Amino acid sequence: MTRRSINLIEFWLRLGFCSIPPLAFGLAAYVRFKSMIFVPISVSLRPYVTLTILFTLLWALIVEYMQLDNIDMLIRIRTGLRTSFLATICCSTVVLAGLFFFRSVSFARIFVATGCVLTCLFSLAMIHIVRGVLYAVLKSPGGRFPIAILGVDGTAARVAQELARHPLVPCRVACHIAPPGNEQSLVKAPVVLWDSLNDVLERYECREILIALPFHRYGEVREIRENLQRLCIPTRIVLNFGENDVLSGELFDFCGLPLLDLRPYPVDTVKYAIGKRAFDIVFAIACMVVTAPLMAAIALGIKCTSAGPILFSQERVSLNGRRFRMLKFRTMVAQNDVSSSQQHTAVGDRRVTSIGKILRKTSLDELPQFINVLKGEMSVVGPRPEITFFVEKFRDEIPSYMTRHNVKCGITGWAQVNGLRGSATSIAQRIQYDLYYMRHWSIVFDCKIIVLTLFKGFMSPQAY
Repeated sequence: MTRRSINLIEFWLRLGFCSIPPLAFGLAAYVRFKSMIFVPISVSLRPYVTLTILFTLLWALIVEYMQLDNIDMLIRIRTGLRTSFLATICCSTVVLAGLFFFRSVSFARIFVATGCVLTCLFSLAMIHIVRGVLYAVLKSPGGRFPIAILGVDGTAARVAQELARHPLVPCRVACHIAPPGNEQSLVKAPVVLWDSLNDVLERYECREILIALPFHRYGEVREIRENLQRLCIPTRIVLNFGENDVLSGELFDFCGLPLLDLRPYPVDTVKYAIGKRAFDIVFAIACMVVTAPLMAAIALGIKCTSAGPILFSQERVSLNGRRFRMLKFRTMVAQNDVSSSQQHTAVGDRRVTSIGKILRKTSLDELPQFINVLKGEMSVVGPRPEITFFVEKFRDEIPSYMTRHNVKCGITGWAQVNGLRGSATSIAQRIQYDLYYMRHWSIVFDCKIIVLTLFKGFMSPQAY
């Protein structure tokens, strides 16, 4: 969540700053040519559009160079006036110098001057609006997500103090985890004992763990990592690097703390957070519109052939171990939650209704899960969500099982299109396909799985 928060905020910052020149010069064109403040003149639109595009491209480079899209930069600058003025002057000077060599085109001076002034004012306003919004969000109830720090010594205490000192850090320290061999605690937050790791999720609802151990204990990280894998939340290592150290791809700066990913997660990227979510919404809506008559017919068939509700909901586990109610068309006789949540469907299961056999064989009982996708609880493609009872069972039996919960669960997945579906297939082998999907995720890969689902996923011998 720390890395994802930074990536998302800086993505929207970059997008906001890059939209300033088109807005500024568009308003400048209105003031000069349409507002009737000045004498109207007839001009060709193309050169003015070209100028605006060139100014915007150069502005994007200057924003990147001056780090205006960097959260730490927004905190360090005081009023932002000097930074905004300097960025505008640099951009204007280079663009106007370039236009000197193209004298065949003459631009209205009021248009150019107004556009540059508005660019400076809009960028200054952007800085203060973003800072104000961030402060307001982080000060609101629930504005900072809870994290756990592994360590209870002076190193962990300094990390907690650094996070508390930072005004725009999007997280709060909910608890510390006492690693094996730590007897004395120097931290203020509640301490979770090593034998009670589940409290990190169940009691404190932490979304991430920062490992803050002194350098001489780094040899223990491998063993600690293996124990933390049963918790389905991202894990990072806080490193004591000097200021001049170069941070590589999986090593990133978070509010002055160098963090190292123990495992890279696609969910941390802007492409996953925004691109995949947008794809899910569009695809889910399209599928629900196309299959609406079919779903209505299925609902009618269920209602006419057996007593009970049309939809069946069951608690499942998704991203970061969050529980949700997954929807399906009811394919079995009505039963209580306890019996249905502790038993997988078997071959020849007598609980399955006559119409349920057809729905399960063709996977049409999964269609209501597009509602879960629209609610953000599931994705179209991802590891299949497991029943909570079996998650608790498998987390201690199968290595790396909980790692699959570092992405959203899906209606279909890489394991399913490769024939690993149903309770009769190997859970351990299914996990390997889920991990492969996580390591190689992309929108193109999702589309490939959807296409394969159309040919392989609907009619499966493991569906019963």
